Amino acid sequence: MAMKLVLFVSVMVAALALPIAKGTNVVVQVGPSFVPCSINGSLGVNVTATPAFPNARVQLQCGAVVVATTTTNASGVFSFSLNLTQVLLSPGVGLSNCNLVVTTPLSTCNPTLPPVGVLTSSIVFVRTDVLGVRVVLIFRAAGFRYIPPT
Repeated sequence: MAMKLVLFVSVMVAALALPIAKGTNVVVQVGPSFVPCSINGSLGVNVTATPAFPNARVQLQCGAVVVATTTTNASGVFSFSLNLTQVLLSPGVGLSNCNLVVTTPLSTCNPTLPPVGVLTSSIVFVRTDVLGVRVVLIFRAAGFRYIPPT
């Protein structure tokens, strides 16, 4: 929890420290990130041998709010790009409490895996890019782990 607070403060300080002119667009970008077809989310020693989770539905959830949804490609890779106001203007939502949640059952990619539960990952701040009048806050998945149903 403390790490998420540090992340949020760091991102906000970075965003506010930049000379943002009127009309500047601040974008949150997550990815590209890989979703493994694995109960522990581990990529293992040989990353190329780790099976991908193709066509998996991935949500960016900030608090209880689903901010964005996408689907992994055939290689299990996804990305998000959204305007920062989509995150900050939702009630009680901020980047400090955002997680990636794979809502497609694991048994979809491997029938021996559980049919219930989700893969989830926190997001990690990578860097800020300034592209003309666009400020891009870039994040990546920290690593997916299985959360059984409650």
